[in-house]
Amino acid sequence: MSKEKDDFWDIEKLLPKKRKIVSSFSSSPKSVEYTLGDKEEQKEDNRLTVFDSKDESNVRTYNYDRWIIKSVTVTGFQDKYDFYGNFRKAALVYYDFKTSKCEFVHFYSYMPQYSQFNSEQKRFYFYWRDCVRRKKYIKTDYSYVLLYIYEILNLPDKIPAEAGVEILIDIWRAYRKDFPNIDACMSLWLQDYCLIYNLPCPTEKISDFIFEIIGLSEFKEFYLADARCMGDRGVDAMIAYLSDYDWRQGRYAGGESRDAYEKHLLGAMKLLLEHLWSDGDIANNTSENAVLTRNAFRNSLCTHSVKCRLDIEYVPFSTADDIRHSVTAAVRYTENKLRALIGVKSRLAVKDLPDKYKKIIDSYFADKFERHERERKKAALPEYEKQYDAQSTELSLEGADEIERLSWITTARLVPEEDIAFSNDSASTVEIENTDERKSEKTDELSLGIGALTYGLSKTEIAFVKAILSFDYDEAERISAQSSTLDEILVEKINEAFADNFGDVIIEGSSREFNIIEDYKEDVEEWLSKITK
Repeated sequence: MSKEKDDFWDIEKLLPKKRKIVSSFSSSPKSVEYTLGDKEEQKEDNRLTVFDSKDESNVRTYNYDRWIIKSVTVTGFQDKYDFYGNFRKAALVYYDFKTSKCEFVHFYSYMPQYSQFNSEQKRFYFYWRDCVRRKKYIKTDYSYVLLYIYEILNLPDKIPAEAGVEILIDIWRAYRKDFPNIDACMSLWLQDYCLIYNLPCPTEKISDFIFEIIGLSEFKEFYLADARCMGDRGVDAMIAYLSDYDWRQGRYAGGESRDAYEKHLLGAMKLLLEHLWSDGDIANNTSENAVLTRNAFRNSLCTHSVKCRLDIEYVPFSTADDIRHSVTAAVRYTENKLRALIGVKSRLAVKDLPDKYKKIIDSYFADKFERHERERKKAALPEYEKQYDAQSTELSLEGADEIERLSWITTARLVPEEDIAFSNDSASTVEIENTDERKSEKTDELSLGIGALTYGLSKTEIAFVKAILSFDYDEAERISAQSSTLDEILVEKINEAFADNFGDVIIEGSSREFNIIEDYKEDVEEWLSKITK
């Protein structure tokens, strides 16, 4: 009985029997978890697929012909499985296909392939592709553009690398305004394409929009490798990359002076950057070379026969403190020269800029100042204004007596004798009254204008200005502590008051390094003497 009870509670007997599953004999790829040890590695999925068959001999290393990038190692993927292998086969078949003119047909796909086309879409694609090959860029959809880019990336045996770069740039330039997302893709794929096939960055051909590209690129050094080929936008991008000071946010960089800033500041900095490249100042001030490792053509449709891993050894000059400090100081020094050229008195603080860099910037502005001075001297009053100028004659006492005699004759004709006599008798009285009125007016101005003279600043803020003027930073700290106000807040209030009443700020620098702008020291001393009498 007890055995029957035990069998009654045996759940295993109530469940259906499991069938044995025969394990697969296929050598499918194995997925393993791989944790990236360095945070600077590319932010890709941490799950890597490990393939059984690899050809370690499929590795080539070459010295890249730009000093920023020292060498590139290209490691090909020779794998047993190729997910997009059919795409390459179809691309080879369809490479020479052409169709007659046809109407535009919409097409959308996240990862476009030929197999996704219907007959009308396929017809339009081949017509559009033929137009692009003839440099005619008609209306299309983004997915068509991506598909043609995938063709170029996957057919290096049909499209030479030099020609491929030209086509990629032409497509990019033609459709980047219609499809803004292409910038992020092409900034990466063009870079990989050039590095794989040992081609230089086509800086000249993309110089008009290189500023946007550098902002999107993960490996910015590739696009900054040749300053000589850069236009103004490229130089501006280099400044933004290497400088801690944004000149576009400057007080005088907008409005009427904007064109002058863009022309002369970028022109002077281009001259300096060329020197930094040619003399190797950047390379000599950088630390050890860095190595960037990543898979090529990320997020694209790419067969394993073309896709590869890149190991890029380069000079990380953007992280060199000396270079960054020098370029920042050079931008500020250049803006000071430009301010002097356009007639602005205030100057930016410039620290530790090497004299050789100053000479390069000065050489750019030398002829600009000479031309400006010549134009100023040549500038003359309009002819009609010259008619209002007094005649130039020598001083003559006889002439003065004659003028007085004639004026009295005129007065006698126009004014009755009794008025003249009264005027002469009361002259001293009138003079005394006028003197009293002037004294009264002066007293009123002094009493009413004391607030205007101080620009509305408190005694604490005025005392702070005195301390900064005399470089007494301990006193300045004591004043700010006593008033329970940060130094920066006091400086901000003082600068705002002077900007509104004086026309410009007077204090620059940071805590314990505040100072009165050199050009305004005499003005500040005079102002203090007036309000402390």
